[in-house]
Amino acid sequence: MSLAASCAGLLCALLLPGPAPSPGWSEMGKGGPAEALPPAEAPLEVVTADPAPAPAPVDAAWGGIFTIGRNQTFYEALQTRGAPHQDIMALVTACKPYRNLRRVKRGDEFRLQQDPDGGIRAVSFDLDEESYLVFAREGDGFAVRELTYPVERRVCGVSGTIKSSLYASLKTAGAPLSLAPKMNDILGWEIDFHRDLRRGDTFRIIYEEIWKDGEFIRTGPVLALQCVNRSRTHEAFRFADPEGRPGYFDGEGRNLQKQLSRAPLEYSRISDGFSWRRFHPILKRYMPHLGVDYAAPVGTVVRAAGDGKIVEASRKRGNGRFLRIQHTNSAYETYYLHLSRFASGIKKGVPVKQGQVIGYVGATGYATGPHLDYRVKKNGRFVDPRRVELPPAAPVNDSVLPAFQTLAGLFRESLANLAAESRPHQVTLARTPSLRPGPAPAVSEPAGREP
Repeated sequence: MSLAASCAGLLCALLLPGPAPSPGWSEMGKGGPAEALPPAEAPLEVVTADPAPAPAPVDAAWGGIFTIGRNQTFYEALQTRGAPHQDIMALVTACKPYRNLRRVKRGDEFRLQQDPDGGIRAVSFDLDEESYLVFAREGDGFAVRELTYPVERRVCGVSGTIKSSLYASLKTAGAPLSLAPKMNDILGWEIDFHRDLRRGDTFRIIYEEIWKDGEFIRTGPVLALQCVNRSRTHEAFRFADPEGRPGYFDGEGRNLQKQLSRAPLEYSRISDGFSWRRFHPILKRYMPHLGVDYAAPVGTVVRAAGDGKIVEASRKRGNGRFLRIQHTNSAYETYYLHLSRFASGIKKGVPVKQGQVIGYVGATGYATGPHLDYRVKKNGRFVDPRRVELPPAAPVNDSVLPAFQTLAGLFRESLANLAAESRPHQVTLARTPSLRPGPAPAVSEPAGREP
């Protein structure tokens, strides 16, 4: 077994739950979604070989890709291909929670599967670079399946020295700028990255990069982080409790997060911030945006931001499928909008713990792509989730503290092995000889099967 594979197995065992099962079908337009198998959070992977090739989105069963032409409607595009009126309208209805097919534009692409008589068997389209939907015939309507393409997850490292700002230093190092808000999520209670940083401060980061077909797609989770600010060293290590709930802790096992999470999911970027006056991309008018939008692939796990009880699990036109939690500290409520579905057992009245899986990222309601609109209300008034001040959450449990300390030591050595200033590059994690390595993980994430 290779060193990288051994380290990967160790980290899979200590950091995160096992591989995700294939997502299930959910039925649209017939009283809400059917129960589906919830995917687990993807395991950490150290890739040692080329990833398995992605299955072609259009195979022999598909009629090919059709593109919306100039001044053409979705209805007209399907009608010219012999699709009957009732099939087109049933498809538009089934798709409405995810996308308004009455508002397509020139150049939009769709994949089509038809019966010999022209009847629609299935239609598929991408939500973003990783996520796509398949609407397949089921009775008089269409059932939707949310799928993701196979991706390669690389463990990378980068380091640098502050000369003006964190963003400028990341840019100089050639690192993804999306690392900046992630670093703020993790160490923002310890360091004010806008005011506290000084010229000569340093940072070292080990994180995941997500690649598809040999191209960089997005930044994954930060695994380990070290910042030296005014000669004081701040460390953070990603670690999951026995229930598989990940968090960030310092070298002593103290929780760096608070009783409410700033970001209750592993996101790729912040696509929109908290604002009292924002131009709405769908409604085309200025209005408040009382949450933070975290872009992430469809099906990404969403976790409870803190301990509390589900007081609303519903669906509204603009919010899509959403949840509201009343927290143990009764001054706070949190909202989770545009979910594709709720986790198993999540319904009104159910108590939840911080980090518990409550739902999955979707694009339901007024959404231009898959993301979570996360909102926090304090004493009846919405506040910016990224600025609210709260007490710290619980530290690493004593029962798993030895495992955490071992993992922290492994990461600390890997951080030390990074050059003082380095551009992003794949890293081999330092191995701790006293640990028994686990099995090597799969090289790439499986894609769901098309109908």
